[in-house]
Amino acid sequence: MEEQRPGGRTHDRRLLGFVLVSLLLANVGQWALCRVLHLGNPGNMIPDLKAFFHLRQWTDSWLPMMKSLDYFQAYPAQPIYDAKLYDTLIYSLASELPLVAMRRLGLSDAAMLRTLAVLSFAAVWGVAAVSIAMGRWLLRRRGAEMSWTAALAVVLATLGCYPLLKGYSLGNAQTFLSFGFTLLLLLWTTGRERWAGAVAALLSAVKPQFVLLLVWMLVRRRWGAAAAFAACGSLLLAASAAVFGWHNNLDYLGVLAGLSHKAQSHYANQSMFGTINRMIFNGENLQYHPYVYTPYIPWVYRVTVATSLLLVGSVLVYPWRRLRGTTADLAAMGIASVAASPMAWEHHYGIVVGIAAWAWFAQACWWERRPWVLAVAVFLCLNFLPAFNYLADLPGWNVLQSYLYFGALMLMGWLMWLGREMDETAMGTAVWK
Repeated sequence: MEEQRPGGRTHDRRLLGFVLVSLLLANVGQWALCRVLHLGNPGNMIPDLKAFFHLRQWTDSWLPMMKSLDYFQAYPAQPIYDAKLYDTLIYSLASELPLVAMRRLGLSDAAMLRTLAVLSFAAVWGVAAVSIAMGRWLLRRRGAEMSWTAALAVVLATLGCYPLLKGYSLGNAQTFLSFGFTLLLLLWTTGRERWAGAVAALLSAVKPQFVLLLVWMLVRRRWGAAAAFAACGSLLLAASAAVFGWHNNLDYLGVLAGLSHKAQSHYANQSMFGTINRMIFNGENLQYHPYVYTPYIPWVYRVTVATSLLLVGSVLVYPWRRLRGTTADLAAMGIASVAASPMAWEHHYGIVVGIAAWAWFAQACWWERRPWVLAVAVFLCLNFLPAFNYLADLPGWNVLQSYLYFGALMLMGWLMWLGREMDETAMGTAVWK
């Protein structure tokens, strides 16, 4: 790796150029290629951008959560997770607490949905703001300042991030999780590990796979962060039990057990489970029905579990050397936590914006050579590439529908490679926090 000098050139124009070319290729080049090949219009993310700037959302997360509260109010003695909703409630009841507060403030359903849309809108901009703040901190540690070119690139990359904008347009809680994970990276980078542990607990209250962050903290012996995680998690559980009762909260364990054995093979499920089932033409692919789960095949389930264990285990046991316990290590565990799930929808990968920002400003911006592997990984993670769906009926080739999943694994691999190849004489440990 090249020598890195404090205050050296940070290649801001290279970053802006990459973002612009990436957006152009994904949204114009893809369409032009399909037209030349007479494949028609593959689709684009313009509808999601329009929904974002007009503050319009569907109710992917919000309606099941709100209907669950209605059910609990009408039938307080009945198990909440047995409620017959238009879709299944898959979140823990602790995640319902903000909606409970809105109800107690007297907000109508329409007002709640409007509030959630505005807060989700702010969360998307928050991803950009926090990523810029993290980049500024990293650059200043090495005697450089962030230029308007770099800041503009971060904003454009955030607004052009398909997983993030898709989560917003769906009205999915993942939008807040993407912001929370980006904030987690900033807190860890700047050494505020206890606060980071508390944020990780909040993430886990919505998506239980983020409990793996606690496992990571314990393995890395970050006792302060782990204690903060445990304390915050305990408070959330106690509050949830006070509102909904212990029996309803314990029922969530059964929900998790059920979810581990069923998922959907729709192309938007960017996981090993979705990839394998699409390859063997088991279940839906281009069509989506919320109640239709892929027929259970034992060997597919076993391969999915084995792959999940491999992803998580590889991050935990990898010899990170000087990057052990740093943001690179934490970011890799974040990717593994998402990718290891049998149900990893496209919008779950909104966390890659903050990870990519850290990767660039902490290391890649100083390189004289272009970080091609990082560029390809980020391109696959941030963009909507529906042209791959033309391969849905082609055996073997339809594996390319999982481009986002493979891009995330490539990004995780790049972070792990960085831990092995970093020039240990180039910078102090503090900048790698």
